[in-house]
Amino acid sequence: MILKKITFFVFFINCWAICFALPEGPFPDAVFDRNIKTVQFSKVGWEFSYPILQFDDERPLLLSFDDMNTNYKNFNYAIIHCDADWMPSRLSYSEYLDGFYQNPVTEYHSSFSTHVPYTHYSLEIPNENVKLKLSGNYILIVYQNSDEDNPVFIKRFVLVEPRVNIVPDIKRPSLPAYQNACQEIDFSILYGDFPLENPYQTVKVKVIKNNQWKFSNEDLKPIFVRNTELVYDYEDKNLFLGGNEYRAFDTKSLRYQSANIQSIEFDGAAWQVMLKPDNARAKFSYFYNEDLNGKYLIQNQGGTDASVDAEYVHILFNFSVKEPVAEGNVYVYGGLSDYNCYDDNKMKYNAANKAYELDLLVKQGYYNYQYVYVPNSSADVDERYFEGSFYETENDYVFYVYYRPFGSRYDSLIGVKIANSLHRS
Repeated sequence: MILKKITFFVFFINCWAICFALPEGPFPDAVFDRNIKTVQFSKVGWEFSYPILQFDDERPLLLSFDDMNTNYKNFNYAIIHCDADWMPSRLSYSEYLDGFYQNPVTEYHSSFSTHVPYTHYSLEIPNENVKLKLSGNYILIVYQNSDEDNPVFIKRFVLVEPRVNIVPDIKRPSLPAYQNACQEIDFSILYGDFPLENPYQTVKVKVIKNNQWKFSNEDLKPIFVRNTELVYDYEDKNLFLGGNEYRAFDTKSLRYQSANIQSIEFDGAAWQVMLKPDNARAKFSYFYNEDLNGKYLIQNQGGTDASVDAEYVHILFNFSVKEPVAEGNVYVYGGLSDYNCYDDNKMKYNAANKAYELDLLVKQGYYNYQYVYVPNSSADVDERYFEGSFYETENDYVFYVYYRPFGSRYDSLIGVKIANSLHRS
């Protein structure tokens, strides 16, 4: 039984971050140029939404990012249609796009009155230059000038044409061995009069925890079909580690110390915010703490426009561990690291302080984070090692239903559903 499935490898991410080469295989969601920070991709006016579009959406997706090099750069972008496994579709761009394949990022502004300067860029999808014609998975590639083969970053998003209804049933596992640490994700797909042909062969379903594709179940087939319903009601193949609620820190204001902050100092060049020492939670009982499932919010109390007047702040993490972990590394993980494990969010062990430490530059706001372990022998992100895992933990589960009838050349996305574990049965 596989409780979590990693859809791409951390060592590939580290490699791409050095050489920026466009991968041939499943496209990751990753930032390769580490001078690029605070990459956000969500609905306009809804910062915590996932990058999911419908054809009739009134709100487009808003991409924004900061370049820590203050000189203006000529960033361009391209959109590629992918199959259900994030491989390029066998389609020409004119089949899935109305408009130009390559377009410039034209909206940019320099930071204002900040000690650490940066340039803020933004882009809406779709826009007057680009309209999407087909449902399915897409990647947005941003690169400098016309060098598409050397991306600055890649972001995943989807366009759904709802044709089926997804009915989730999130609950405590029925098997005793998994009842304390896992969550069981059962569901049905109701397809009504939609002509769903041979669903065992033509339908793919992916269930993603908190829309982090590292934590996914992508191999489920319906147990049976009754009338116009596909039933996915397993006992072991549909289990996810519940994980734990995220930790948090708040730097929306640098005038006072909010919860979890030990000190705030200005060193003449930038702000230094030291967090209170953290400890492992794996051996403690579950404690509910409302979180954002890893997300963050950019905000500057007292400012006028956080996109350009929020400061970049050095966050000093201190994670108390008696001895360094063997044969692996420890990372600060969450939206602040793009849900990836890069060199710049890898912690170093300080033997004198008996703690892992990290200095991470982030933009002012409210952040979630966790401490994760990545063994040298694999690329698995182990969120349970330090944080523990509990069936009570609040998580989002995003269901994606893809359909490729015989003769079709691409995977259409015919259903998306977001369900929360607090509404379990």
